[in-house]
Amino acid sequence: MRAFRHHRLLGTVVDIRVSGTRAEAVDAAVAGEIETLQQELSVFDPTSTLERWKRGALLDPGPVVNAVLAEALDWQRRSGGAFNPATRTLTRIWQAAAEVGEPPTGTALADAAARIADPPYRMVDGVATIVDDVSGVDLNAFAKGWIVDRAVEAGRRLDADATIAVSAGGDVRHVGSSPTVVGIENPLRPYDNEPPIAHIRLQGGGLASSGRARRGVRIAGRWYAHVIDPRTGCTVDDVASVSVVAADAATADVMATIIGVEPPERGPAVADTWGVAVLVVGADGRRHSNAAWDELIG
Repeated sequence: MRAFRHHRLLGTVVDIRVSGTRAEAVDAAVAGEIETLQQELSVFDPTSTLERWKRGALLDPGPVVNAVLAEALDWQRRSGGAFNPATRTLTRIWQAAAEVGEPPTGTALADAAARIADPPYRMVDGVATIVDDVSGVDLNAFAKGWIVDRAVEAGRRLDADATIAVSAGGDVRHVGSSPTVVGIENPLRPYDNEPPIAHIRLQGGGLASSGRARRGVRIAGRWYAHVIDPRTGCTVDDVASVSVVAADAATADVMATIIGVEPPERGPAVADTWGVAVLVVGADGRRHSNAAWDELIG
């Protein structure tokens, strides 16, 4: 396979591997689609379509943003709130607490969680319509997987027989006849020279890995994970990482979020309910996987 590397896409390094007679053209199509879609969905670019909609500059954000916002609402409903597109509201509370050096009170977290339980926008005739404060809407993880999926589709439209694997900061999407092998990082030792804790074979699906190793806040000498349960506002400190394999990268992203707010030992059962493969590494180093995951190990 031909390997290509792109910097400054989706806020990370994007690696694209392609086999086929039109590898360079496929790579260009994949990277171009990522660049186009991140201009629509980035929460870091104030000129993106999503951010302009959040500021009220656009009443109709267009088909791409409407599609992602609609899917996010559907996932919030289906997950009972374990996935919430407005979790950034809670992240800001924890970041502010880190600045003053005092953790937020349980009451403050409960109140904030209650506020975001009702979506701040609704879909009206296919258009995302603002009904409350949408400043906390953050589709970053879900949007990244969604973008990677669409980018791979763009590559396949150019060469229907190509095998394509795209890796973008914890998300991997693969299509084609030849599987790719992916290493799973040790979340408790996230060093470049540390060997993976597992290798899996990925074919025709998506992988998402989320962990606390590099992100979070330190308050009064204690480290709090960046993963927040939107139902309570509390950080999830007993899970070191969650890796999910699903039909596509967007689904894997959402599933990693949903499973990641559950106790580690419950992860495999929750994954079975949703029909996905999972490996959960607890903060204590214990590993919890379901049979679907074990079948992928190679």
